[in-house]
Amino acid sequence: MLIRVGKWSCLALVCVCGAGGSAHGQGLVFSDQTAAAGVVCVYRSPVGMMANPMLAGAAAGDFDGDGWQDLFALGGGDGPDLLFMNNGDGTFTEQGATWGVDRRHLGSGVAVGDVNGDGWVDVYITSHGPADGPSGPGNHLLYMNQGGTGFVENAQAAGLAYASPAGTDGFGASFGDYDLDGDLDLIVCGWVSSSGGNRLFANDGNGVFTDVTKQAILFNLIDLHGFSPRFVDTDGDMYPEILIAADFQTSLYLKNNGDGTFSDMTTTSGTGLDSNGMGATVGDFDNNGLIDWYVTSIHDDFLTDRSGNMLYMNQGSDVFVESSVALGVNDGGWGWGAVAEDFDNDGLLDIAETNGWSSTQFFNERMYLFMNQGGTGFVDQAQAAGVNHTGQGRGLLSFDYDNDGDRDLVVLTNGGALELYRNDLVGGNWLRVFLDRGNDWRVAPGGIGAKVAVTVGGQTQTRWLTTGSNYLSQSEVSAHFGFGVVGVVDEVVVTWPSGLERRMTNVGVDQTLVISACMADYSGDGVVGMSDLIGFMGMFDLQHRAADINGDGFVDVLDFFGFVGAYAMGCP
Repeated sequence: MLIRVGKWSCLALVCVCGAGGSAHGQGLVFSDQTAAAGVVCVYRSPVGMMANPMLAGAAAGDFDGDGWQDLFALGGGDGPDLLFMNNGDGTFTEQGATWGVDRRHLGSGVAVGDVNGDGWVDVYITSHGPADGPSGPGNHLLYMNQGGTGFVENAQAAGLAYASPAGTDGFGASFGDYDLDGDLDLIVCGWVSSSGGNRLFANDGNGVFTDVTKQAILFNLIDLHGFSPRFVDTDGDMYPEILIAADFQTSLYLKNNGDGTFSDMTTTSGTGLDSNGMGATVGDFDNNGLIDWYVTSIHDDFLTDRSGNMLYMNQGSDVFVESSVALGVNDGGWGWGAVAEDFDNDGLLDIAETNGWSSTQFFNERMYLFMNQGGTGFVDQAQAAGVNHTGQGRGLLSFDYDNDGDRDLVVLTNGGALELYRNDLVGGNWLRVFLDRGNDWRVAPGGIGAKVAVTVGGQTQTRWLTTGSNYLSQSEVSAHFGFGVVGVVDEVVVTWPSGLERRMTNVGVDQTLVISACMADYSGDGVVGMSDLIGFMGMFDLQHRAADINGDGFVDVLDFFGFVGAYAMGCP
């Protein structure tokens, strides 16, 4: 059931209600639906060109706004990029040419987000150049969504065609609102450290981005071999930090100072211990309300300088404890993409990871599916669950393409075919939450940067809305929760980046909610009334950031008049 919260109108019946839960992965089964779903795609470089063995990416997003997740997949240049539009019946139709994105080029990574706040999801691609050459800088792409009917490429005009000014580079990219001004900024990573391809771009709000790397990041990134960046608030102040998984012991934890700048706290935070950081994912693996960081790396029984995967468990106050060995997720072969999802709907986040390299030890390395055992660590159950991908796995993403309440997987292969694994879990109740900025322009499109917490029987699960790079790929941007056999959620709380909250109680399970922000809803009940005026005045007296209606950094009489206007407008 898809419910839009605000006016509580039921839009469509699309759910399959769960009747029970599985015990930490038991009974979890995936099936390969690649051919049946019609998502045939091979990532391969053109014949005669030197293939980059590290590439293959894709992203999920609802590009036509019909409530079903679509799939954008890079072709690698031997074939064009492909856009698989979801038919709503378990199948997809490839429409790349129709939508104007069937370009043949050396595509690297994909990031999606609503760049201009028009309600439609746009696509950013890092590219190493056209399929017929020459490669070089200035080939990144920005496809602007034309109202759910097609895309127009606009990277040059937007200031995003170049990340590296010097050479062919560009890997992961991610959108996020680092300055909390209500629009999506962009970070792009480059692996060739001398190319200067690691860049932070601020969204000016007028269709143009400005390179603010030197002003915002208060140290030189020249030694960074960047792969997978992500904006996420790890310290609870709503200003997102920048986490970068990077090669050759150069991963970074950059603290957001709240004034448009970042400080390097990698060493003091206890992160950056991964020898070859490549892919990454984030999530609250122990349900303590703090977001943890998982970084894939190379595990080698014969070389002691290879760390294996790292799991940085958040202790609060920008301090983490590395726990990969203790929790059983250190050995993941030659790791690349990773996602954190509650695959068996038991209330605990699990981890899926791709693998592979051309050397004998890692050739045809299988995937890993680390199932969370609830306090005793993780156990790999990939083979038992039917996740049988081998080969040169690179990108990885999760989404619920059939809207049945469990997370499915897409694996990207360098020099090989994309594979779609449908989650065939039976039982396990769930809740899926999408966010919308509503009429609060201070909230980034899609509610990016917001936090969603659900409480059942005194136990709370927390998810963050981020668009981060798993490794050249991006998953569905929603908050998914599993509950086993529980039938009603006691409370759902959305904390918006503006500082306001939205609270709902006694929420039914097995449904998809779309929750909208409301600029004047200071009581958090979704209705504008006298309690909101009282709430605003309390925030106003405290000079709280949530009372800064016009976003100028001050709480003054202009904000009072702004609140009056928002009060009159009500909630969407």
